[in-house]
Amino acid sequence: MKKLWLAAVFLIPGLYSNAYALGNSGFEAGDTSGWTETFPSYEGKISVVSNWSSGGGAFYSPVEGNYFAVVETGVYDGEYTTLSQQFSLGRGDVIEGWAGFCCGEEIGGDNGDYNDYAIISVLNGYGNIVAVPWYSDSFDIAYGWPAQWEHWSWTAHADDFYTLHYQTTQGGDSEGLSYAFFDGPVNEIQTITSTAVPEPSSFALIGLGVAGVIASHRLSRFNAEATPA
Repeated sequence: MKKLWLAAVFLIPGLYSNAYALGNSGFEAGDTSGWTETFPSYEGKISVVSNWSSGGGAFYSPVEGNYFAVVETGVYDGEYTTLSQQFSLGRGDVIEGWAGFCCGEEIGGDNGDYNDYAIISVLNGYGNIVAVPWYSDSFDIAYGWPAQWEHWSWTAHADDFYTLHYQTTQGGDSEGLSYAFFDGPVNEIQTITSTAVPEPSSFALIGLGVAGVIASHRLSRFNAEATPA
């Protein structure tokens, strides 16, 4: 019986051939493939670039590879432009990357009551925010001094499905634009896998595989009993 269960266990890994890594985390595909883009009701923009500069002299180039993502605010206060991706982590697994923020067209502006911001958040399988590993806003960067690349990381405390959010929004006004920048780790040596839930066809394969093992086991026992002593 022990051999039977061992055989069944060896059949199961084949079900997870569609497991995937935290895809395109450094945007080296040259686009946002693997990510979901969500936009505010008016404007907002997401692009993948090899460099970025503002009229105020701020300049960004990739931390790793050749590309990074730029997430631009929309017009309305409190509405997010969002890049998101779902994946799974085991307890102790780490996700990390780099982020930056710049006030763009609002640099040197005359409406000093705004506070645009960019944020990275991690949501668990229930959709609750469990971590905010990075945040930057207009006050932090003194209205025009861009936040250059800052490293961020987060360690999972439990096995779960998670969603990573890269976001930026207007804060306190609806004027001008601000920009958040996101890139992957300098050396991507970790592979974070997300084990997809088996489809019904996969469960059918389990049944067929286990049935085959059982049939083989019974046949071998029958042959052993039928062999003269």
